[in-house]
Amino acid sequence: MLIRLRWFDPAANAVRDEQIEAPSHEAAVARVLAGAGVFLSSEVIGHGDDQSSAQSGGQAPGWRRALLGGTPPAAARKLDVAGWCRELRVLLRAGMTVVEAIEALRAQGDGPSATPAHHALHEALHRALQQGQRLSAAMASAGGFPAVLLASVQASERTGALPEALDDYLRYHEMIESLRRKLVSAAIYPALVLALGAVIVLFLLLFVVPRFSAMTTDMRGSLSGATGALMAVSQWLVQHTPGLAAVGLIGVLALMWGWRRGWALAGLARAAEALGPIRRRLDEFRLAKLYQALALMYRGGCALDEALLRCAALGLGPRFSQAALAAQQALLQGVRLSDALSQAGLTDAVGERLLRVGERSGNFDQVLQTIAERHAERFATIVERATRLAEPILLMLVALAVGGVVVLMYMPVFDIAGSLG
Repeated sequence: MLIRLRWFDPAANAVRDEQIEAPSHEAAVARVLAGAGVFLSSEVIGHGDDQSSAQSGGQAPGWRRALLGGTPPAAARKLDVAGWCRELRVLLRAGMTVVEAIEALRAQGDGPSATPAHHALHEALHRALQQGQRLSAAMASAGGFPAVLLASVQASERTGALPEALDDYLRYHEMIESLRRKLVSAAIYPALVLALGAVIVLFLLLFVVPRFSAMTTDMRGSLSGATGALMAVSQWLVQHTPGLAAVGLIGVLALMWGWRRGWALAGLARAAEALGPIRRRLDEFRLAKLYQALALMYRGGCALDEALLRCAALGLGPRFSQAALAAQQALLQGVRLSDALSQAGLTDAVGERLLRVGERSGNFDQVLQTIAERHAERFATIVERATRLAEPILLMLVALAVGGVVVLMYMPVFDIAGSLG
């Protein structure tokens, strides 16, 4: 198929656009990496493949982005990247070469406990290495490896410090996963509370309220307006239960399908981007990921301008991708890193001062790591505070909803008791 590639040529210090024929998107990316280029983005402009025609930054559908290539093959999709890095690091530190380590992993993939996906992945890596490709190019052709890992491995090929690059990636992975776990854990409890409250309210409206409504049919006098409205809503729900159940089922299936396609999370991301307070909180996560990736790649031997180009393809969103490219262009024009990042809106006052300290001392990796940890701690604090605030509010809302239905349901009983007295 015909693919339009955009990549950075370090030899010419320029961004290049070209159209090439390749059997797959992964093969096109591998060709760029094999020539020591820095992959930026790609677009399928021919036919012959069923993947998306626009893979900006090599990003696969869904919120867990930062994958080089389009939809990765099944072998790569099922790979535990962090576990794979740990195994490779152990073998390399035991004295094996890269080829020997991949052969050992391939032999392990032939065992009874291994999955066919791992076997296929190691076969592809071993075949590419036997053909003379570098490890970074072989990983890109296999597909499914994060862009930041590919950048770190590619940089380590210049310095020979591959185990250290894997260590850096594992620290980066642990920090990002820790922040994601905090966010997911914070969202689980409110979701359960809301779901339980909705189930209780629906049970009252569909089963309990209709039976109480039958008791009030012969009651003398008129019902209160709120009680009458509750009875009317309950009656309408009972009459249209099959249709509403069908609509609900279709909605759930559509949501699951959209979730698998990445549309649901993309919609949530756009909604969060439109809300200023939420956007600023999520920016802390993005900045933590950005600076952690910069520290990882700089420590691995990448120049800062090249690292910023890589960060533009990390799936941080259009704003951060454009800001990273703007900062990279400013660096090429001779602007200091602190000023370039500040002008691009990628740092605050404290971060800018820390970067100036790094410019004086030369310890950019430590400074970038410190800034990443600072933003990660701020994001974790925000999530913790939001959780503590949301839990009592949601419990109170659910209690008010359930209690309100119960009180309105019993109002006719109180009226009957009053008339008898």
